[in-house]
Amino acid sequence: MGYRPLKTILFSSALMLALGCWQMVGTAMAEGPSFDCSKASGSIEEMVCKDNELSALDRNLAEVYAAATKIAVRERPPMLKAEQRGWIKGVKDCWKSKDARSCVESTYRLRIAELQARYRLVPGNGPFWYTCDGDPRNEVVVTFFKTDPPTLEAERGDQVSLMYLQPSGSGSKYQGRNESFWEHQGEATIVWGYGSPWMRCAKRPAASQLASNVGAADPPLPLADLPVVDMERVDPAEYKAASGLAAGGSAPLDIVLKIVGAFEGSTQHIIQENEGNEAPSVSRIAVLRDGLMDDSVRGVRWDIALEKTAENVWRIKEVRRSWRCWRGEQTNMFASKLCP
Repeated sequence: MGYRPLKTILFSSALMLALGCWQMVGTAMAEGPSFDCSKASGSIEEMVCKDNELSALDRNLAEVYAAATKIAVRERPPMLKAEQRGWIKGVKDCWKSKDARSCVESTYRLRIAELQARYRLVPGNGPFWYTCDGDPRNEVVVTFFKTDPPTLEAERGDQVSLMYLQPSGSGSKYQGRNESFWEHQGEATIVWGYGSPWMRCAKRPAASQLASNVGAADPPLPLADLPVVDMERVDPAEYKAASGLAAGGSAPLDIVLKIVGAFEGSTQHIIQENEGNEAPSVSRIAVLRDGLMDDSVRGVRWDIALEKTAENVWRIKEVRRSWRCWRGEQTNMFASKLCP
């Protein structure tokens, strides 16, 4: 359920990258898979070599895996290569299936979609916040991805679940390993964990929802209105000092300023939303910075959620971050992609 989160000359297949034992091939075999079919071992590899559609899926996976590898260097602990070995074992086990070809095709498509969503290799729609069972502390954050099949990534606390779109008579239903998400007529029903009861969840408006693309002829948008394509979830190890500050009874804004650090730029906006009347139980704070003294990163956006504990002190629930660039395609939006 949770994700947390050699050298090549031409194209490397996902199998080669994970196992480090297959030879690479040149463009002369562009219609075949990304591995050398003369060294194919086992019925599944031979099937991929003989089937044009499966070969194309293998080439696609090789490219997606290579792109994910570049991003995965930031993972702590590193998981991608180990997970890919597990995937390879799974696809090779398709020989046990009654319809081996269908098993191979499905396994490839699901893995490609998983990597594209998990490593943000395709644009995401969201994130969207869902408050469940009327409790603002019981929140699920969902981002949708136009993969094949469509996927969503849902986060609840420090747990993350990737789910795939399923056939449904009404609404949109997604299924993960032990989680499910079904949105119908403006309400979401979520199951989180094996054997857990259904939760009824309502979507709340969020400043970081995906906005319309800004055309070149449009006037500049205010900093707070810039589109947020996606955001990176920050490892709690990066704000350990702020967690200690929170445990000591500090106010939400003091905790947030400890997380984001000193400001060196031209513009800073801080937006705070509290849930609760006189005694708020949830505080969401967005810190937007622009005009940074950096040759590639123009601005940064932090979205930070805190909740009040039973001991009446604030706890950092989640921290997300995205960047705006001085040049390239990310000049009028915030996204998790690194700036050129």
